[in-house]
Amino acid sequence: MIGKKIIHLDSVDSTNNYVANMILNNQIEHGTVIMSDEQTAGKGRFSKPGENVITSIYLKPANLSVNQQFYLTIFTSLCVIRLLQKKGIEAKIKWPNDIVVNSKKVSGILIENQLISTKIEHSIIGIGLNTNQKEFSDLNATSMFNETLEFNPIHHVLLSLIGEMNQLFVELENENFEKLKSEYLENLWLLNTISSFTDEKGEFMGKIIGVSEIGLLQILNNNQLKEYNLKELKFNARNEF
Repeated sequence: MIGKKIIHLDSVDSTNNYVANMILNNQIEHGTVIMSDEQTAGKGRFSKPGENVITSIYLKPANLSVNQQFYLTIFTSLCVIRLLQKKGIEAKIKWPNDIVVNSKKVSGILIENQLISTKIEHSIIGIGLNTNQKEFSDLNATSMFNETLEFNPIHHVLLSLIGEMNQLFVELENENFEKLKSEYLENLWLLNTISSFTDEKGEFMGKIIGVSEIGLLQILNNNQLKEYNLKELKFNARNEF
């Protein structure tokens, strides 16, 4: 069960690093959740202390192969999407796993997998969810509060997120991959929309039509299908809903 044990920290360099150290010392079990009021390194360092969900979850996903790693991305993205939608926030997944509202980032995900042979031994799933923060300087970001004008206690949001994870983890364990991928695509930002991108050849107009089994983004450009990994493609800033 995810969330049977929750460890609350006042401050940490990185919740993912904290989990990694617990793994090294054999001090952690499947489903353990680490949350922190503040993260001083990594992507969460711009978060205002105590105003956002900063968490990492340790999972041992049974039966997932190396080639199925992207389903952990799908699983995590959908957990956040479902949570936000239940709060009345129309969020979308910016491939591969940023969560956006009207092109503004509301959540980021960092997944680190340990692989042994052809299997995933364990996963550290880091999630940052902008919850009650109102100002983001020059960052193109938003928060649950900014979208709804409602304050959400951090612990309540985390428990709701854990609830979504427990529900969807069953689908992952039962290998309902087609169902998970279908829901992911239903919530994919800019799907089937002519949009501007940049690759190694420069700027181009294309249309996202899907995602491959290993998580490559599939874009149709001049009737030619091309697949991209994260480092090969840039979404241009003027993309909007």
